[in-house]
Amino acid sequence: MPIAVASRYARALADVVGSRGDYRAVERELADFAAAYQAGPGLREVFETPAVSLDGKIKVLDAILARMGASRITSNFLRVLVSHFRMPLLDEIREAFARIVNDRMGIVEVNVYSASALSEEARQTLRSQFQQVTQKQVEMDFHLRENLLGGILAQIRSTVYDGTVRGQLDRIREKLTGR
Repeated sequence: MPIAVASRYARALADVVGSRGDYRAVERELADFAAAYQAGPGLREVFETPAVSLDGKIKVLDAILARMGASRITSNFLRVLVSHFRMPLLDEIREAFARIVNDRMGIVEVNVYSASALSEEARQTLRSQFQQVTQKQVEMDFHLRENLLGGILAQIRSTVYDGTVRGQLDRIREKLTGR
């Protein structure tokens, strides 16, 4: 249920931003606020406890947003979250917003896992291959996984492309055993 609620808030924010401004700027402002929100339990307590009045919460939020220099869109959105008691969903909302923004901008995120660091040439080759496969602009995040024997494992949302040595051995075993 929290994911569905977070998605609704994220979609509403994306609709507002899409008609007026820059998705990436709002993404950065949400990330900056989230970092402050997660930095210490004190701020989270202020927004999540019923002991602090809504006016008190809004005043604290406004002070933080003024220091951050947040845009009007981001400020209004965070005020809505506070007034609807949705601040505990901030991380889920940010993730959903990033997915929606990428979809609207024609960008796909690819997470690539390898046993060792990939050369820049290998990274560019992977990028161009995934652009051909997805027919979209590709943003890639590279991660090291020391438990891989070799090759790479790539993930786009729930789709996994297994080019690891272990994956290849498993496919050979399946062919040989007739499964």
